[in-house]
Amino acid sequence: MAQFNMEIAVPATLPVDARSDDSDIRRLQEWLVVRGIGVGENGNAAPGSAAAIGIDGDFGPSTEAGCATFADAAGLPRIVNASFWQALTVGMATAFAFRSAGPNVGDAVIETARAHLIQRPLEARRLIDGGLKGRDNSGPWVRAYCHGISDQWCQGAASQWVKQAFDALGRPLPFPLDGPGIAPLYVPSIVGSARRSGRFVLGASASPVPAGSFFFVRGTIDGQPSHIHVGVTIAPIRPDGRFDTIEGNTNTDGSQNGWEVCQRTRWRTTCDFAVLA
Repeated sequence: MAQFNMEIAVPATLPVDARSDDSDIRRLQEWLVVRGIGVGENGNAAPGSAAAIGIDGDFGPSTEAGCATFADAAGLPRIVNASFWQALTVGMATAFAFRSAGPNVGDAVIETARAHLIQRPLEARRLIDGGLKGRDNSGPWVRAYCHGISDQWCQGAASQWVKQAFDALGRPLPFPLDGPGIAPLYVPSIVGSARRSGRFVLGASASPVPAGSFFFVRGTIDGQPSHIHVGVTIAPIRPDGRFDTIEGNTNTDGSQNGWEVCQRTRWRTTCDFAVLA
């Protein structure tokens, strides 16, 4: 079963309540937090822990109140049944089910990335009193993009959009994004795959970069020049060198380890590329 199906799967035992398995309660709490609904705070827990924002596997009053808030907003009974769960997770179901009707690779990649962006993929963290609390790189969207693990997820998200677009077109990928010799969540590994395929383009070159390509942000890893972040371009590079992107594990302040999928603007001089078309 694809990981995203596991994340949206209705719990085996319903309704989810105080008698439920801890893992079902924790998954419910994560989904509520991802949807912007608080399930409590634990001031005694480390700010970087899931428990700090109430993701603790305990169906207490705060979680019950969060469920009531979501149910009321969705026009549902205040019970965590199959209808409740499907409404809670519909954004992921919609994003992963999307199939572009775009006529070419660039359009299909952009349309697919936008289909995910619209659903607001977020980590299971919350802004509280101006600070971000909760476990980094966590939650159902992260696991769906990262083959079930909690890890930095920019490559996992970008690769998912590209795979989904090529699948809709019925075309093979231009170079491997996983499989033997590929670390699918490690940006430098995907850069290497693009190089071997002849699809890699230096940002400092004058080579064209069509919309719907990978961009790779240059940086250092262990003190050595490398690539540290990835997303997809959604428009041609402008004459001044700026280009628009959709990317995950970022935010609007420019972090390459943020907590959401965003549309951003970057500079060609800071990036290299992989042409997919």
